[in-house]
Amino acid sequence: MNNFQDNFKIYSLAVLLSFILVGLSCDDREASDTLEEEGMTLAILTAQPVADGAAVGEAVVGYAGELLIVELRDADGEPVKNKVISFSSDYSDGDFDNDDPITNSDGIVVVTYSADGGDGAVDDPTTPLYENVEVTAYYSESLETSVRFDLYGSKDDIWPYSISMSDPDPEEIILASDTPSSMTCRLLNKNGTPVRNVIVQFDAGENGYIKIDDEVVDSDTTDSNGEIALTFLDNGEDENIGIASIRAVFNHPTIGDSVSDTSTVSIISEVGLVQECTYVEIPSSVPDHIVVKDGGGIESTSIRAKLFDDNDNLIAEPRLIRFVLNPVLEGCYLEEPGVTDTTVYTVNGIATVSVNSGTQPGTVRIEVSVDCDEDGEYEIEANDVPVIIASGAPYHLEPEYDPGSTTSIGGGFYQTQCAAIVYDRWYNPVEDSTYVYWTIDPIPPDTLIDAFVNGISFTGNENLDGDNFAGVAFSTIVYSTDAIGDIGRVSATTFGANGDTVTALINEDVGDATLFFVPGQLALTANATYWDFSLPMPTDLAAITITAILIDFYGNAVTDAPIAFVGTGVSEWVEVGYEAYTDEGVNGLGVADGCFTWRDYGSDDDPETPDWGTFNDDHDAFDLDGDGTIDTSEVSEPFDDFGMDGFPNTFDEGEGNGEWDGYHKIGCEPVVKTDQDGYARIIAVFPKEICIWQATDEETGICTFEDFTATITATLLIPQITTSDPLDIQLVRSPTDTGCP
Repeated sequence: MNNFQDNFKIYSLAVLLSFILVGLSCDDREASDTLEEEGMTLAILTAQPVADGAAVGEAVVGYAGELLIVELRDADGEPVKNKVISFSSDYSDGDFDNDDPITNSDGIVVVTYSADGGDGAVDDPTTPLYENVEVTAYYSESLETSVRFDLYGSKDDIWPYSISMSDPDPEEIILASDTPSSMTCRLLNKNGTPVRNVIVQFDAGENGYIKIDDEVVDSDTTDSNGEIALTFLDNGEDENIGIASIRAVFNHPTIGDSVSDTSTVSIISEVGLVQECTYVEIPSSVPDHIVVKDGGGIESTSIRAKLFDDNDNLIAEPRLIRFVLNPVLEGCYLEEPGVTDTTVYTVNGIATVSVNSGTQPGTVRIEVSVDCDEDGEYEIEANDVPVIIASGAPYHLEPEYDPGSTTSIGGGFYQTQCAAIVYDRWYNPVEDSTYVYWTIDPIPPDTLIDAFVNGISFTGNENLDGDNFAGVAFSTIVYSTDAIGDIGRVSATTFGANGDTVTALINEDVGDATLFFVPGQLALTANATYWDFSLPMPTDLAAITITAILIDFYGNAVTDAPIAFVGTGVSEWVEVGYEAYTDEGVNGLGVADGCFTWRDYGSDDDPETPDWGTFNDDHDAFDLDGDGTIDTSEVSEPFDDFGMDGFPNTFDEGEGNGEWDGYHKIGCEPVVKTDQDGYARIIAVFPKEICIWQATDEETGICTFEDFTATITATLLIPQITTSDPLDIQLVRSPTDTGCP
């Protein structure tokens, strides 16, 4: 019953229509004659298309149904209440919102018929049959009534509507004379059929108001011809003098679109008043900028000249105004190609010409002059720049990125902003909404990169701060922890005149974009932070293993990140290695240098071919045939491929993998890359002599030495450059009577 209550809200509208619709149909509907049973009558008062409780023009599948109001009366003409009225339709896909409605105290039931599928049932006027929907209401087997109406299968059958406002009569009214200007609004559907019984909104602006049937209104209902007759009157105030616009709008409640039209009335101060031309002005055009021909945007606009009298009123009578382009930008013209000097008459004080762009951007300077007394001489002049030919097609493209603005976005991912400036041939920013397409690719020989760039942006879009700039297209690079320190090649592409491709790489066409590290933490630990040289040791050297641990903003380990170590008092930095090698060098390089040496040239040992492993600062091995067995390794010093424990045939990690397992120094410098756990290890060596002699007791012969505090720090060598907190190692020599100077 809720649907019945909703539909009954518009009962008042239906009752107003019922006096002219009893026993008849609207929209060419034909109701059957009222039948009688025991003196009772059953009649369809109205059948009105509705949508969301509002009257519309047609019943449309999925958009608008048909509201039916049926009345049951007895032989005395009194309403019969509490009786069930049944309904049926000859359209199989139709349905009613209430199958067995009961008459109310007025003997009335209200139901809505709607259809959810099918192609609709619309009359074909070329045939003698009436192909449409017939709905029948029953009270008993012998008491029934029916109505026929068109049902459209799609909104595209009737939409868009067209609405038109007739020319006003008269076109000119006198201020405060109470003389109205009459006009007619007409609403038709796509087929040219009048749209009846729907509400049209009106707006007269600030210059006056609208009357219908002597009542001031802002809306009214269309009649059987789809028309509304209305009149306009001014407010009687001096500021009303000029041009008044009367606008009519119809909003379709379910299609979600509207149609509108405008009529204008000229309001003057006195009948027969002769207005003397005083001045002319050129307002800014809308839009106030266009682009060159084939520039990818709006290429023409209208230029107006307004002619006023000494009371600042627009001149109502037509006057001849001359428009001249001066200077003439190449290819620019007025009205028609090649025209740069033309004359037009004013309409209600306003003269309008179109200006079209050519092949050159710049300011469009317009000179206007007015022949007020029509003697062939122009007495009043003005000039201005109402429009600018702002830009041409894209020609230059410069992309960049801002790694310093990298932020965490959650889920272990980061975001860096990038942008491209797009210019035309003359270095003007191109029209807003010019599309720019982005790509990011790994640097060969890599084939994958854990990053992507938002592939489409457009000039004038907002950046991450919510700002936008003419000619600038913003986008973002998104990457994961695994991509930190990787380098992607980022390009931007747009299309110029004739579809020509305009492409550029960031970083002055290099394209390399390092994916920054967002701290994160870089921490240091050591296997010893206190060392006493006086204790029995195999050597007089302190060899302390330093471990750097690198995690990102999310706490994830950062792999393959180069870490540089520095420290006070360190005499030597030694690699941490797990597999023994012969320090004989390779091709005469790296002999006895204390570092594992290899040729970082990939599987083919050729530095000029960018195959996998070339210059990646790792010693790589390769399974060339994909059988799961290592076929070759990068050329290196000989080493025992026994894995982490240094013993053969134990099948531990690294055994037989073709790679030297350890933390090799890059370029034999104290720079080490992090492993899969984010660790980078190196050995710091300190000589015993770092604790210098202090004094010797003459009686006991015991000598003492100064303590030495060594400070170790580590620095991440990819942006953002991050340095660890210092790690202190206390080096001492206890008092002794041996080894004194």
